Amino acid sequence: MKDLPEIERLNNKYFHEIRDFKKIIEGRDNHFFVGKKDGKIAGFSGFHVFQWNNTARIIDVFIHPQSRREGNATKFFKKIKEEARKLGIRTIIAEAPSLNPVLSFYLKNGFRVCGFNDRYYANDGKEMAIFLSFDIISK
Repeated sequence: MKDLPEIERLNNKYFHEIRDFKKIIEGRDNHFFVGKKDGKIAGFSGFHVFQWNNTARIIDVFIHPQSRREGNATKFFKKIKEEARKLGIRTIIAEAPSLNPVLSFYLKNGFRVCGFNDRYYANDGKEMAIFLSFDIISK
């Protein structure tokens, strides 16, 4: 994928963890999307399918700071839902840091909280992981 170097650069600049996006993009059962604006990456997102229970887990939702508040995250989520329905996925799951604005995005878009882990992140304990789910089959 020609956008791989830029995706990795953006990830390294805005996130705290290094990820192998080549493996994520090419991974079996992974679906990855890149959105562009004026020829530049405006965001990326994707999901991994767990075949054994027809569940998809959102891999990432990244929107470039210059492209936020333009409905891009909603467009990615719409695309994820469309693809998940085509694949017969019954539920989409996601993980969000408790202090991250993405949590309110998920809740506004029909996700429900299904769990948390107060030791998920390697940090000082101020933030916990919130796990959410969105039922495709009933929406």
